[in-house]
Amino acid sequence: MDFVLWASRVVHLTSAVVWLGGLIYLNAVLKPVLEYHKAEETPLSVETLKRFQPFLWSVVWPLLVSGLLLMLLSPRFVWLDLSTLWSKLLLLKQAAFLLLAFFSWQMGKVVLKLDAAVGAGDFQGWWMAYSKLVKRSIFTGIVTLLAAAGMTVA
Repeated sequence: MDFVLWASRVVHLTSAVVWLGGLIYLNAVLKPVLEYHKAEETPLSVETLKRFQPFLWSVVWPLLVSGLLLMLLSPRFVWLDLSTLWSKLLLLKQAAFLLLAFFSWQMGKVVLKLDAAVGAGDFQGWWMAYSKLVKRSIFTGIVTLLAAAGMTVA
């Protein structure tokens, strides 16, 4: 049982770092470079974003499964009990995960709109929408990390 717990923690932490790290890379590296070179509205930039979406979803499923295992194997977990700070932080973390998954799903839809809008004139509006979704995802990811940190000390 110790190995399952250890493996779940490693998978969970690695998936969270890859997910949030990828979003931070998009926002802090790729987006400024594309905007500086006026290359947002190119097929290459849209193909890069399209390629990122399956990568993003490839870490969501291991994060979900490992999170469920960690929750169910914890002696502190009691179904529908919100009497402790730990359980409230767990609920916050779960809600933030669902919000992140929703934002990721929306990002996939916006990437399809970006692909259709290349050269059509309404690209900048979809580009701003994508940027906002990435920023919201980063903020929600940070909230999730803070909730997880709080769970370790609660």
